Amino acid sequence: MAKDAQLSNSQAPAWKRSSLLRVMNGNIRHIEDWLNLASVFIIMFLMFFATTEIVGRYIFNTPVPGHVEIVELIMAGVVFLGIAYTERVGGHVRMELFVTRVLKGRSYHIAEALTAALSLFVYIFILIYTFKASVFAFQMGDNTAYLYWPTWPSKFAVPLGSFFLCIRFLIEIIQHLAQVIAGVEVRDLD
Repeated sequence: MAKDAQLSNSQAPAWKRSSLLRVMNGNIRHIEDWLNLASVFIIMFLMFFATTEIVGRYIFNTPVPGHVEIVELIMAGVVFLGIAYTERVGGHVRMELFVTRVLKGRSYHIAEALTAALSLFVYIFILIYTFKASVFAFQMGDNTAYLYWPTWPSKFAVPLGSFFLCIRFLIEIIQHLAQVIAGVEVRDLD
């Protein structure tokens, strides 16, 4: 019985042995799920909005005023609210030929940790500078040219999504480094 528990414990990812990391990952997963759900609802709104615009333009000859500005404002939320969730489920396009076929064990996890660290470095800059631009747009009262709608809510979607993506990268770095220290070949860290 103890041998079975030890075997299953060695099969499990090493980071799951820490209750703090499990709780932190669970809470961030919950937030990522809600942000992704918001992104899905925005996409659904865009589908209905595009249908309304097309029907209004071609059937009733009355297009929706400012439809291009509305879509431009909404697209930031579509992309950045779901970006951390997409990273968590591995939905981003990436080249895995070298990593999956050549690297094994610790070298695989070191490569994944380095990739996540580099991505974290890039997204920290994106987070900082888009947050500054969002605050500036809010303070300045930046509006769209045609509808005079404020642009700051759309601009805040970028640093919000980037913030949770940075947290996801930190979690991934910790998960892969735990596997490096434990020396266990487990590729699926969930």
